[in-house]
Amino acid sequence: MTPVGLFLLSIAAIFLIGAVGEVMFQRTSIPDVIWLILAGILLGPVGDVVTREQLGVIAPYFAALTLVVVLFDGGCKLHVDELLRSARRSSLLAVLSFVLAVAAVAPVTMFAATIGVLPEQWTWAHGIMAGCILGGSSSIIIMPAMAQAKVEPQVASLVSIESALTDALCVVGTAALIDVILSGKSGAAGPVSSLLTSFSLGVGIAFVAGVVWTLFLRFLNSSEHSYPVTLAALLVLYVVIDRAGGSAALGILTFAIVLGNADLLSRRIGLIHHVQLDVSVRGFHKQMTFMVKSFFFVFIGAMLGPPWLLVLAGVVLGGVLFVARIPAVIVGTFGSLLSSDQKRLVTVSMPRGMAAGVLATLPLSAGVPGTGPLPVLVFACVFTTILVFAVGFPLMRAQRPTPEADATATAPAAPDPWPSELVAPAAQDPTPSPPPPDRTSG
Repeated sequence: MTPVGLFLLSIAAIFLIGAVGEVMFQRTSIPDVIWLILAGILLGPVGDVVTREQLGVIAPYFAALTLVVVLFDGGCKLHVDELLRSARRSSLLAVLSFVLAVAAVAPVTMFAATIGVLPEQWTWAHGIMAGCILGGSSSIIIMPAMAQAKVEPQVASLVSIESALTDALCVVGTAALIDVILSGKSGAAGPVSSLLTSFSLGVGIAFVAGVVWTLFLRFLNSSEHSYPVTLAALLVLYVVIDRAGGSAALGILTFAIVLGNADLLSRRIGLIHHVQLDVSVRGFHKQMTFMVKSFFFVFIGAMLGPPWLLVLAGVVLGGVLFVARIPAVIVGTFGSLLSSDQKRLVTVSMPRGMAAGVLATLPLSAGVPGTGPLPVLVFACVFTTILVFAVGFPLMRAQRPTPEADATATAPAAPDPWPSELVAPAAQDPTPSPPPPDRTSG
């Protein structure tokens, strides 16, 4: 078979597996992630159709496009009222999960270096850097899964905002540790200041852009090219925020939230004609999200491969991250209205993703010694955390009642409807009704 024919068949197979996986997800709660990753393993380490070196070249470009498309799709579905209720707790959970992940990963990697799995140049700074790379959950995986499974808004908002915040924490923390290792200087003021600046610029620029774009929606929705123009605006916004030193992930999410709540925003700012994001834009973007997401998971599977000792170390790190998330969720959700089942669902919502994979290639390209094995270690850990999510998510959903059952359980018990239908109205209302007028008189 010609390379062109093999390429076309591979794309067709990815789309079909993604579509069938979504149908199975809706019926069995088993995320489509797992089937796409297995397809990537067949194309990569098993079938050798693509190599890790080939995929490593396109990883930064593919990661940026995936981030823009998926975060916009997830952010448009978040409502302002739910965000306001969960923003503070999401921030607490993000910081706790990130810090505990770094604290757990660093000593494990140092032990791996001691027994020869990692190079001799590996130091505690390397270990902390690896913890920063693997410190955050993936919004690219979390948001579509929560939307497809119709998870309760308070849970979906909590883990969605957490994943966006930890993406920024991972980027800033990894960049800071690369500078520390290369320069030999350390200090907490620099990373903290960079983090606050990154968050502020990302949210500020995106919010202004979202408000301006809301004013154009009335004219844009009448155009047949409304989706390409909106997608172009998203890509430009990503570049602007990134060049300004802000968090592009948080910026795209903010822009999407503003547009997703455009109707509410237009009423608040006093527009005569209320505007909202066009249905066609949402429909086109949903299909785009499906295609990009399908390729992303196949990409994860194709990046796996030998040396197998590093793969095993990555699997161990995945288990360590799961254990470290348990106390983060306990503290982060303490005093909340979440049930124990919902807290367990939050606990398994810890898959790592494209951000970790891309960040794993930065230390080596920056010239940090001893980081050659890091990509294999990180992608094996990413696969393990996705597997934990793929297995744990349907189990936690199966143990929980449906939203309708939740509403029935929390509502006060209603009386038996049959007697109430048979009882006369006078018996239900103690106030006697006036007698009917005498139509025979007069």
